[in-house]
Amino acid sequence: MKPYPIFILHGLFDCSLSWKPIADQLSDRFDVHLLPLRNHRDAKRYPSMSFEEMADDIKQYADENGIEKFSLVGHSLGGKTAMNFALRYPQMLEKLVVVDISPCRGSSLVEYNSLVTSLLNQVMALKNLPLDDFHSLADFANGISTFDDDTKRAIIGNINFDGKTFSWHLDIDAIFNNFDKLTGGFDVDDFIDKKIEVPTLFIRALDSEFLPSADYKAAKYIFPNSQIVEIADCTHRIHLEKPAVLAAEIEKFL
Repeated sequence: MKPYPIFILHGLFDCSLSWKPIADQLSDRFDVHLLPLRNHRDAKRYPSMSFEEMADDIKQYADENGIEKFSLVGHSLGGKTAMNFALRYPQMLEKLVVVDISPCRGSSLVEYNSLVTSLLNQVMALKNLPLDDFHSLADFANGISTFDDDTKRAIIGNINFDGKTFSWHLDIDAIFNNFDKLTGGFDVDDFIDKKIEVPTLFIRALDSEFLPSADYKAAKYIFPNSQIVEIADCTHRIHLEKPAVLAAEIEKFL
């Protein structure tokens, strides 16, 4: 029997490679496809990157590969993209898994603005990093020494060094120019007369604020055929900190 297809989408500044341990754990039962989001590592570059456009990228990939129906797993920015795909093309989905991201802007405006500000600071840090000034790994290490740990991870995971010059694996200008489009969420009022009926699993990392418990009610309202699983002792980087636990929850749901 042909393996059941699953598409996995990474988050902002991340790449498909970081999800390979989870893909490997799932590959015994499923046909796993690791899809890079546009303007990220190993993906095509575009001047715009709305959720609608990225959802269409997924559909194009499925059409080109003759995959009519599949399950979709998305983390963070990939989770928002996956939810938008479920809104636009529900007939193509068997199931949906959203990893540590809320479907809406957040019940607490202060909390939401704090998260957005943190992400914007990372974007600005990457955009303003003077790559032309670095000519060795020592120069580079010294140049990023003052950044916080999350920004360092984003930089190191997306930088390329050919022995002489440094360059980005992602299109930082496109991400910066589209940042306002990447931090939005669903408005609950838009779902009074319609719902996303795809069977859905929300997975929350308990040491993260990207899917606060205050948003559970909105998630269940927009996705009435959904459930929420909480995983303790991990942050938003749940796929790096607890890959085996995360993979087991995904496999159990699918």
